[in-house]
Amino acid sequence: MNKLVTLSLLAVLGACSKSEEEKVPDGAENYALYCAGCHDPGPGHPATMLLEEMGRPVPSLIGRKDLEFDYLHSVVRQGLIEMPPFRVTELTDAQVREIYDYIITAQPPKQEPALPPS
Repeated sequence: MNKLVTLSLLAVLGACSKSEEEKVPDGAENYALYCAGCHDPGPGHPATMLLEEMGRPVPSLIGRKDLEFDYLHSVVRQGLIEMPPFRVTELTDAQVREIYDYIITAQPPKQEPALPPS
C-alpha cells in the first residue's frame, strides 16, 4: 500500500509541475532586471553617463556593435569600477550570452532633440 501512495503522489506532482510551467526570462528581460538601471540610454543611468564622459560614441549598452562577448562576460564575472561582479548563481553563462545577444541586436531608443531654453 505504501508503494501505491508514493506512485499516486508522484503522478500528482508530475501533473502539477507540467500545468504550472515557469516562464524563463530571456535576454531582454534579464537585461531589464540586471543591467538597465545603470546601462540604459539617457540621463540617470550611471554607467551610461560615465561612458559618455569618456567619449564613447555609443555610451549605453543597447545597440553596441563594438562589444565582444568575452569582454562582456569578463566584466560581468569580475566587475569593473563601480559595477559589482555577478556570480554564476545569479546569472548563468547562458543568461550572460542571451543578454549579450540582446544588447548587440536591440535598437536604441530614439533620442528626442533637446528643446532650446525659453
